[in-house]
Amino acid sequence: MSNTLSVGVIGLGAMGMGMAQSLRRAGHVVNVFDVRTDVAQKFAAEGGVACASLADIAKASDVLVSVVVNAAQTESVLMGDGGAQSGCINH
Repeated sequence: MSNTLSVGVIGLGAMGMGMAQSLRRAGHVVNVFDVRTDVAQKFAAEGGVACASLADIAKASDVLVSVVVNAAQTESVLMGDGGAQSGCINH
């Protein structure tokens, strides 16, 4: 059995990008979502996986990490319309 996790990182600003890169270097499958699709695609070109929606990243990931600006954005990306919760298996 593999100990490798599929990790989803929501938000690829300076902190989120750094986390995603570190996780990828550690050997994890890293799924990403950012409202700036060009940033997500750049990460995908470096070996990550760009997801088209928050629901898609939730479906593809064992663990989600939200790295957004504030509580309102966190609530929106997780619980809002089309948020990550909509893609979770057990929600």
